[in-house]
Amino acid sequence: MRPARYNRYFFFFLLSSILLTACKTKQQYIYSTKPVEDKDPNELFQNIIESAFSYQTFSAKLNMNLTSGKRSLSSKANIRIVKDNALQISIQPLFGVEMFRFYINPDTLLFLDRMNKRYVLEPIDELKERYPVGFDFYTMQSVFTNALFISGKNEVEAADYRKFNFTRTSDHNYYLTAKDQASGIDYAFTVNGDDRITFTHLLQPERNQSLQWGYNHFALVNEISFPHKMNISLSSNSKKVDAELLFSDVVTNLPIELSKSVPNGYSRTSIGEIMKTLSSNQ
Repeated sequence: MRPARYNRYFFFFLLSSILLTACKTKQQYIYSTKPVEDKDPNELFQNIIESAFSYQTFSAKLNMNLTSGKRSLSSKANIRIVKDNALQISIQPLFGVEMFRFYINPDTLLFLDRMNKRYVLEPIDELKERYPVGFDFYTMQSVFTNALFISGKNEVEAADYRKFNFTRTSDHNYYLTAKDQASGIDYAFTVNGDDRITFTHLLQPERNQSLQWGYNHFALVNEISFPHKMNISLSSNSKKVDAELLFSDVVTNLPIELSKSVPNGYSRTSIGEIMKTLSSNQ
């Protein structure tokens, strides 16, 4: 083999080795769990609150895989949260270029469609009347960070255990159920022996709307476990969407500023129009 060709092969091999090594995850997943113990409801509820993932700001990279009917989509994204203030997801299908942005705070939802230069800006209260399952800022903040929530409340307190029924599942987990009388939504949490939420389920029986959110691949971030894989299923009478979220580069408590500003030249539209566009492309 000629020296020049040998050098090229060696350089390629060395570069590949470096890249492959760099791509290996350093995250150690937590697979073992403690046995479920007999606990009073107030003690279990307090333990779940104390084990919750702690942060003031949160950012991570996402690999997203979505499926609806015969159509599937994969994309990279970034998620950023300022606790109790705002949540933003930037969807970047190609080369880190943002195509869509989803922003929500306690009062408002903003969706930017950069491809078509249009946006949706609507009050949360109006959206909750049309899309009740999960359409609440504090609920969304909680499901993305593996936390308990109380429908209609901004914060969970130890005394809120009285709002729940406590049972055991056949596979030896705790099972907490409650109902929001205002919206008619039933919601439930499956909790393992480590006091981690492994499954969240919201159901609106009258409209047959359901949101299921599963948590896997727990790993330590700042000495607190966080699920690096989430599986989501959103369904209604006419549609079902499944999603898988894979988290990486999770960082907490760095300064983050989120803005709901709309670029000049964008036209305002509605969620209904966005949904029509998506449906026509399927």
